Amino acid sequence: MKIIIIALLAGTIFFVGCKENILTNSTSANIPVIANTTNAFAFTLIANSYSSEIEYDLSFSTDSLSYSITVFNQTSGDGSLTILDSNNSIVYSDTLLINKVVAFTQAAKGIPKTIKLTFNNYTGTLSFALSRNNSN
Repeated sequence: MKIIIIALLAGTIFFVGCKENILTNSTSANIPVIANTTNAFAFTLIANSYSSEIEYDLSFSTDSLSYSITVFNQTSGDGSLTILDSNNSIVYSDTLLINKVVAFTQAAKGIPKTIKLTFNNYTGTLSFALSRNNSN
């Protein structure tokens, strides 16, 4: 689990260190990179005028969670992410409209079952990771 988080942080540092024109002209633009395993989910996207509604089933066994969200080079469009439990109640929701780096833990809000990501003409880079919180 820690290896996934370390890999995501290393990837984020790599992308932050890149020049903007490298990211914009990347051959991987608009192709999400996803890791989805039991009690862990990671999503990275370098977007250039990207529009899509994406939904992934999640496999979590606890509501004690660690989140990491990094948005940078966000220049246009809008995006959002919503995590739902098995009753379709919102566990977590956020907009992806500004550059930010956020990391936090959360408990007792529901066990994640589904993540929905929505992008409308979105240009920017998103790195999102969700994992079981091992500190309990």
